[in-house]
Amino acid sequence: MKICIVLNGEIKDYKATKGIMLKESYDYIICADGGANHTYKMNIVPHYIIGDLDSIDSNIIKHYKECNVKFEKFPTKKNETDSEICIYLAETLKAKEIHLIGALGGRIDHTIANINLLYYIKNKGIIPKIISEKEEMYIAMNEEITISGEKGNIISVIPTNGDAKGVTLKHLEYPLERHCMKFSVPLGISNVMTKDICSIRVDEGSLIIVNNK
Repeated sequence: MKICIVLNGEIKDYKATKGIMLKESYDYIICADGGANHTYKMNIVPHYIIGDLDSIDSNIIKHYKECNVKFEKFPTKKNETDSEICIYLAETLKAKEIHLIGALGGRIDHTIANINLLYYIKNKGIIPKIISEKEEMYIAMNEEITISGEKGNIISVIPTNGDAKGVTLKHLEYPLERHCMKFSVPLGISNVMTKDICSIRVDEGSLIIVNNK
């Protein structure tokens, strides 16, 4: 089950983003409050809209109610963010993979919090990914993952939650073999894919991986 959660961050190219969403063929699309403004502009009908609904234009709410979209309204003052509540719903829908769209740009605190959701989702046993028109973001935790792209794509590998031990990078211009990447040293910034796929392994720790398309 592959689920898309549309957040209220920046989406600069609606045509490109819509193309990505259609290509991914999501089983469910969930909007976190103002994310519904984005899907409306892309002429996409989500399955759920969740939040306090204070960031959605009233005409969009009316339109989606006429489309029989399921609304779940929550109070503004609550412990969980709208993003977290969307993730809870995705769990109940048996998500195996969650993609976040509209997670970047705008307020820097929201961007950082949304990137940290990769770690949050991964700890639930679900594969997470952040997608925008220009990049894809992944997280690797004590594992090896393969990134698909194109030769020449810029790949950045960034330790998160402390030092990352035993980092091995293959099919990148600057390979590594069982290297300890320090949390405070940006060694992994701006590597380059030498093939259409690359592999990234971390024996102990976690890495945020950015594929700049």
